[in-house]
Amino acid sequence: MSSQQEGGRVDLMQLPPQQLQEIKQSLEAQIEQFTINFNDLQMAIQGFHSSGLAIEDLSKQQEGKEVLVPLTASLYVSGTMGDPDKVMVDIGTGYYVEKKAEGGIDYCKRKVTLLSESLTSLAEIIKQKRQQVQTCQQVFEMKMKQFQQQEAQAQSANQVG
Repeated sequence: MSSQQEGGRVDLMQLPPQQLQEIKQSLEAQIEQFTINFNDLQMAIQGFHSSGLAIEDLSKQQEGKEVLVPLTASLYVSGTMGDPDKVMVDIGTGYYVEKKAEGGIDYCKRKVTLLSESLTSLAEIIKQKRQQVQTCQQVFEMKMKQFQQQEAQAQSANQVG
């Protein structure tokens, strides 16, 4: 292990400015990807929350009632309500499970809880990455200032000598 790394940490003060910029760009790319994942998780949470509410509403309907069934986001066909206490739950990768309405609502609530925990963890990671970017930027600016001071001292020494 090099003297720059101890326990997976890098001493930013030992790195040249170009490498600091590369690290900063890498961190910013990670933040961008994590932010996309964060937004996807939020959408999934909203979807499961909406699904739970829809199941709850459907379970209160009467069997045999005329309903509109969505085939796509904008295409509906008329249909008749079957047993309102039986729902098909998409458990992922094209697999569906028939559950009682109460079980479907519970499944959606558990997914919302699980995804919310993941969202909280991801938010913390994004916060840490942003702090790392800020630290890289501060060290870069400090090194550039030192470099400019050294250049100015070298020029004034050349003028005197």
